[in-house]
Amino acid sequence: MKSILLASVALIGLVCEASAQDAAYNWSGTYIGVEGGYAGSSVRFSADAASFDDTYHKDGYLGGIYAGHDWQSGQFVYGVVGDFDFIGMHDTEFGQLDLLGKGETYTYDVDWVATARGRAGYAVTDGLLAYVTGGVAAGHFQATSYSNVFVPFPPFSSASTSDFSGVKFGGVFGLGTEYALADKWSLKAEYLHYIFDEIEPGPGGTAGASFRPSLDTVKFGIAYRF
Repeated sequence: MKSILLASVALIGLVCEASAQDAAYNWSGTYIGVEGGYAGSSVRFSADAASFDDTYHKDGYLGGIYAGHDWQSGQFVYGVVGDFDFIGMHDTEFGQLDLLGKGETYTYDVDWVATARGRAGYAVTDGLLAYVTGGVAAGHFQATSYSNVFVPFPPFSSASTSDFSGVKFGGVFGLGTEYALADKWSLKAEYLHYIFDEIEPGPGGTAGASFRPSLDTVKFGIAYRF
């Protein structure tokens, strides 16, 4: 996925450089925009007595809004930016139940993510900005651990479930490029990697079950600059 982003950024850069504006573009100011793109969710699962310790991945999409403010000194541009995105993907499911319904299963999902970041960049040409970015992230997650085991007396099974639904915090970093279409509009392409705190569903379910989520996104956006 990262190679796809780098190729996209390079292509945008070549096109933008070929059509760079004649006059120097000033990146200073406030902006607000909409964005959308790819989201890849990965979760590292572990438990005290499970045979499914592994990293599980699912692809989806995202969409949301972003806003920020930039300052410029010569060709160096620095600023702050925040965003909020809804994540569209089905639950990640893994585990196994036998024909009698005994065993263990798990589900994991991320509903939305938000960031507050700084960014620092360099005006490669008039109207073309390349930058790195990093900061803090928050996301809303849901996780379930279900276990059903055989017991040697009626009802001959013992099922338990534990759930987590709430917000987890973490960090985010990435890179991107932005191109000024005109005095008031700009386009961006951006890659971000998110890492979040561990999720523990709580009592019940499989003993020691925990989820450690991460997220990779490739976003494309358009912003209006004031």
